[in-house]
Amino acid sequence: MASVGTTASTPERVGASRGPWQSVKNSMKRVFAATEAEVSYVKGLTLFGVISTLVVAYFQNLSAYHDRVATLAKDDMAAATQTFTEASGSLSAALALQRRLISDFYAAIPGDVYKNDAAYLTKDARAIYKDYTDIYSSLHQNYNLLARKAEIYLDWPSDPKRDPAANASPQIDPINMSFLGAANFDCEKFMPNFEGGKTTIPLTDPDTGRTYSIDWHSALHNVLTIQYCFDVTHLSIGGILQWASQSSIDPRQWDYVTKSDHAELFDKIRATNQVLRLNAFVSLAMSEIERIRVKYRPNGFICSLPGVSEALSLFDRCTAVETKSPLG
Repeated sequence: MASVGTTASTPERVGASRGPWQSVKNSMKRVFAATEAEVSYVKGLTLFGVISTLVVAYFQNLSAYHDRVATLAKDDMAAATQTFTEASGSLSAALALQRRLISDFYAAIPGDVYKNDAAYLTKDARAIYKDYTDIYSSLHQNYNLLARKAEIYLDWPSDPKRDPAANASPQIDPINMSFLGAANFDCEKFMPNFEGGKTTIPLTDPDTGRTYSIDWHSALHNVLTIQYCFDVTHLSIGGILQWASQSSIDPRQWDYVTKSDHAELFDKIRATNQVLRLNAFVSLAMSEIERIRVKYRPNGFICSLPGVSEALSLFDRCTAVETKSPLG
């Protein structure tokens, strides 16, 4: 009986000993579970906060970028329009006065009208002579600046592939007035052409043997060739200018301008070609201004989404406009 009693008391002692420990374990499990849940919640909040911060930063940067692009677009369009107006105005005024002098002279040759000081053609030529010499002097002094402005504000910004930061080094265009003269640029033969395969004209400098190309898609080259032919004509019509200025006339220059073939050259061919050159420059400048407008055209909402813009840029669908400086 004693043994039975002893045996019966053993489970009671075991249960008593396990009860408090089990309670402690259960309590610890609940504490750990609660702690893990809180940690998981905090982790979730931290990850969400990081993602939210990145998204907000992305769109803030995108907004700042679009503001900078909008400013560039406004400045580029204003500069391009001003350059177009200045260049076309200066060139057209000079060409118009030159052609008017030449036309008056050749219209006054028949019947020796040019000898009559009271004749309309004579009076008109003398009236515009001073304006012509003034505009010739002004254009002769500023044509290079005008041509470079056409390059800076028309040619460069209209090229969507040109990165100013990658072209920070000075570059010299070999086409200039001296080269055109040395290469004997033919004002009647070489006319602007925008058709495929005919947009460039190779010219070789006989002194150096180097060959460079006139590019009719360059506003710079168009301005230079117009100015060159304007100068060539000016130097060839000395007899006409002497007549219009009422100065003594050099017989050799008078014989030169009064030849029938030269009358055809100056009054019709050269004048017509200059008009065509000017029209080509105007057409090119207008086209370049439109290309500037297209370059800054908004790409749409899809190109503003994180990751999408970068992916589509590989296919030139969301190509970014560079806004960094040459220094980074």
